[in-house]
Amino acid sequence: MNRKTVLFLMNGFGIERKESYSIYDSSLMPTFDEITKKYLFSTIESNVNNYYDGYRNMSLDINELYNYSILDEQIEDKKLQTNPTLLKVKQDIETKKGNLHIFALADTSFKLIDHLKETLKILDPNSSKKIYLHFIISSNNISDYKKLAEVFSKLNIEFSNIAPIGFILGLSSVDNEAKQVDMNFFFKMFITKVGEKWQSFTQKFDVLYGTKVLPRDCKPFIVNSNFELTQNDTFFIYNYDNINLTNFFNTLSAIKFGDTNNNFTYYSLFNVTSNLNIPYMYQAGTANNYLVKNLEKINSTGLIICKKEQVNIINYFCNGLRNEASNLLTYLDIQEIIANPSILGNIIINAKQDLIILNFDIEDAKNTLELKNKLKEIDSYLKIVYDNMSGSKYSIIVSSLYGISKVMMNEKNNICQVIFSGKVPFAFVDDFITKKRYLITNGNINGILKTAYKNINKDIKCESLVERQNGLYRLFFNK
Repeated sequence: MNRKTVLFLMNGFGIERKESYSIYDSSLMPTFDEITKKYLFSTIESNVNNYYDGYRNMSLDINELYNYSILDEQIEDKKLQTNPTLLKVKQDIETKKGNLHIFALADTSFKLIDHLKETLKILDPNSSKKIYLHFIISSNNISDYKKLAEVFSKLNIEFSNIAPIGFILGLSSVDNEAKQVDMNFFFKMFITKVGEKWQSFTQKFDVLYGTKVLPRDCKPFIVNSNFELTQNDTFFIYNYDNINLTNFFNTLSAIKFGDTNNNFTYYSLFNVTSNLNIPYMYQAGTANNYLVKNLEKINSTGLIICKKEQVNIINYFCNGLRNEASNLLTYLDIQEIIANPSILGNIIINAKQDLIILNFDIEDAKNTLELKNKLKEIDSYLKIVYDNMSGSKYSIIVSSLYGISKVMMNEKNNICQVIFSGKVPFAFVDDFITKKRYLITNGNINGILKTAYKNINKDIKCESLVERQNGLYRLFFNK
């Protein structure tokens, strides 16, 4: 018989870093505090900073952006050099008079360097053709600046002679949520090359860190102004995600040279959302391992209670990178519970599903007072679950997929940085799984669902974060 398991997610809540403004207090979350003392509790790693990447990692069991592995495999199998879209880019820069601008989404991974190196080796432009690199930073963690400085320093050393860096900017300046005035400002800088200039990545990032600007909110700055925009240029969007660049391309395609329209051409590594039909090299393939497939393996079903607007993204990853409906997975709008918290207990008790995921988050808190109130509110929902589903009835996993790193106003109206990133809590509530006999192993958010699968059905072959202690461990560590 399957054991019903409730996964209670407090997304955005993580272990406070020492440089963070102090938020957590046990009086804010008395139920959570009680659980951490009474039951198995530890911290696990999380290298993501939003529910989008959190569900991708947890459901698909991956520790890096999914598209990295596609390029790694293509390079290893020597298939990159035969990709028809990349060869078309090569043909364009050989036959057209213009330059090539590569816009690459960048994070703290050094893999981008190897991928660009292999790509430029294939393009192999002659000396009369010019290639420029422009980098869009996607990171949402202020503590990433040190690693970003290392990545960009290596990029600069590696490509300065063949593809100098033109711009560096945050994703917020160009994605579809960007204000049009910011988009226009960026392209004005692109055309005139007049704007903030920094040749030292370390100094610039030190300033951004000191002023508490998130990397993705970094305003455009010029690293090397020795680039130019001409009428026949080619743009290659070297992105690692399905980002929406509709406004970006609309603004870019409207650029004129005097009274003459531009003759730009566009390509992308992966599919981007836009009004243009942009050729791309790779379609992100479906995953081999994902929540719905594993529910089928353990002969079980799941209920996910989340915000209505989150359903499509969560469903996409839970179905292995497919936007399909599955009869193994049901969704419920969490707003029904927020409007009437008393129904939460009955929903879980009466649910026919073995896995129930409650997806709360603190993302929209605008200041520290709101944040504390949100944590207090989430703890009140946890109390309802805990009181109705004691450890002898069901198992409860209390965790978070990511911790926020956010600049906000504190109670004294001063700017502060709240940093919950890096590690998140993991508590396992079950009266049969005691501290004397079990422990939580080192792990990350990829192990959360594995633990739930193993708890629902003991016969599934997967590694759980909860393990039975061996005799030697108890001899040395138990009193």
